[in-house]
Amino acid sequence: MDGERLLTSRRSIRKFKDKEVSEETLWKIFEICRYSPTSKNSQSYYFVVIRDREMMEFLGSLRGESSAPISRARLAVAICSDPETSLRYKQDACIAAYHFMLASWLFGLGTCWIADMDGEEVKKLLGIPIEHYIATITPLGYPEEVPEPPPRREAREMVKFL
Repeated sequence: MDGERLLTSRRSIRKFKDKEVSEETLWKIFEICRYSPTSKNSQSYYFVVIRDREMMEFLGSLRGESSAPISRARLAVAICSDPETSLRYKQDACIAAYHFMLASWLFGLGTCWIADMDGEEVKKLLGIPIEHYIATITPLGYPEEVPEPPPRREAREMVKFL
């Protein structure tokens, strides 16, 4: 898939096939994610792979329909960062999360940004230090369906030249 197609075809996936994602595929995705840019090359981000069904059901119930896709997938991934290693740890984690989502799409896997999963209860459940940051917990799996692209503003509506 070429770069333009990758960037314009990716969709948020909320329904997944009951099909396992191989460890080999996961490691290929994580290998790509090593190249995610960070402030001062701090590489402050890290990933927590969640396969435990009970954990996924709990995480999927936390925010109603917003987090429900987590419980519909075979696994989920928390994308986190350590504030001790970068002043821009939140940005680092968010960029790494988007890298992860694009890399996953290359392998035919869907993701969905689930926001507001940075709470103490979630961190305790996943064994993430309280002071660390969770940018997102995204479900990961083979799409059951790929939604049509939503309407988008024209580029001219978003750009200002000075």
